[in-house]
Amino acid sequence: MSLRERALKWGLTLLALGVLLLLLILLIRFPRRGRQKPPLLEMTVIPRAEGSSPGVYLRQGMEQAAADLNVELRFLLPASPGDGEEQRQLLHWEVENGAAAVLLFPADRGALAEEVERAGPAVLVTLETDMTGEGAGGYIGVDNAALGREVAQAALNGTRQGETVLLIHSVPGDNGITERLLAAEALLLSQGRRTEHLAFGAGEPPEALSERLEQDGTVKAVLVFESAALEQVSDWLALLETPPLLYGAGSTAGVAAGLERGSITAAVAQNDFSVGYLAVEQAACLARRKTPADRGELTFFTVRKENLYDPEYQKLLFPVTR
Repeated sequence: MSLRERALKWGLTLLALGVLLLLLILLIRFPRRGRQKPPLLEMTVIPRAEGSSPGVYLRQGMEQAAADLNVELRFLLPASPGDGEEQRQLLHWEVENGAAAVLLFPADRGALAEEVERAGPAVLVTLETDMTGEGAGGYIGVDNAALGREVAQAALNGTRQGETVLLIHSVPGDNGITERLLAAEALLLSQGRRTEHLAFGAGEPPEALSERLEQDGTVKAVLVFESAALEQVSDWLALLETPPLLYGAGSTAGVAAGLERGSITAAVAQNDFSVGYLAVEQAACLARRKTPADRGELTFFTVRKENLYDPEYQKLLFPVTR
């Protein structure tokens, strides 16, 4: 190789090294270029009532998504549990004042339908109760009818034909919790069980439930369809010498405690942390005029004391935040 060819080869090599060094300097100096956070988005959350929703894990999921997506959450808590009219007023106020995004746990479709339609799909995402048919931009939650049937199926395994199952109606109104109850009742009746209803909201004293069980000694199982009331019924039944079997829906630490001590026979659980995260993510996408990612259908599982600490259920009942 001639001296000229060698010089050309070394020159090209040095040029390539210089380009690589320049690229490295740019990457070090501007590491976040092209990945800057979007502008801060304020998002309002309207639960059914204080203490009923969102639960601890669901709220943790919301807060994690808010941190990841540069969202500021503001919670507006209705004073009265399950008051659809008060929720309507809060939603109306938010829409009137130009809310960029709202997450709503509907207490009653009928009371909220007009205001939900007015809010528009770019503003509103619902949890627990699907109101996309009324104009909401999205829904994050499970198939409530399927979840109700899952709770009933667990109860069928613990009761016989002709025996009475007490259904706790803790969130009255046209909502996802009621959908669970009605689907469960339909399956129980089709399999020869008798059903009775008891209105019993979270936070209420247990006297009503106590009186009902004392008056009707034929109740063999109690079904509850949301976490807050399930925790309360579990705590009270744990004090009885011969309580009826308790089945329900929920994935909180209180529900896990009830499963562990045996006051809850089985619980149908979903990943509340993921539900909260996905709700904030979807609402943020809609508010920023982006297409939300298709995360597929949310799943749920039946958890008993025997499988409570199986690895697949640990993520449901004891989520780890980052």
